Amino acid sequence: MNSKLAFSGVIVAGAVLAMAAANSGLNKGESVSPFHPKHVAGALKGSTGCFPCTFQNRPQVQVWMNGVDEKAITAFAGALDTAMAKNTGAEFKAMIVIVAPKSAHKMIEDKGAMMGEKFKNVSIAYLDASNPAVKAYKINTSDEVKNTVFAYKNWKVVDKMVNVTPDAKGLSALGGAVSTLVK
Repeated sequence: MNSKLAFSGVIVAGAVLAMAAANSGLNKGESVSPFHPKHVAGALKGSTGCFPCTFQNRPQVQVWMNGVDEKAITAFAGALDTAMAKNTGAEFKAMIVIVAPKSAHKMIEDKGAMMGEKFKNVSIAYLDASNPAVKAYKINTSDEVKNTVFAYKNWKVVDKMVNVTPDAKGLSALGGAVSTLVK
């Protein structure tokens, strides 16, 4: 009985350490900075315009995705598109940034065009892991990090989440961050 309890404790401790090790991104209070990804959908489509520069002090969310997970990207895009439509009075803006190798860029452009037709508000962009913005935003590109979410206003990070699941619980947490941001 005690060995089962000890083994369970080891598993729980391991899970907690794994979650703690999965750190990524700017911390609350830090400032976002200009960067220029390739936009495939949204307000800056077809450009390498700077999202934070374009929308300045407005409340914004960036979801940085490590790799191309179409199901997750679609879930986040849908949730953020809805949030933007709901919060037009607050001028809320959102963008998904896909960090992917150059070999995936053409596919992202093709899929991005289709997503842009489906989601009218959210911006979708990509860049390579070697882009200086990955380092500037402190994005952990290891396999243990699937995504990093920043909610910010006036260039300052208000909330950060790592490994948000693209399910009801994770999207609800994302919605909560948006609600707090637009108040």
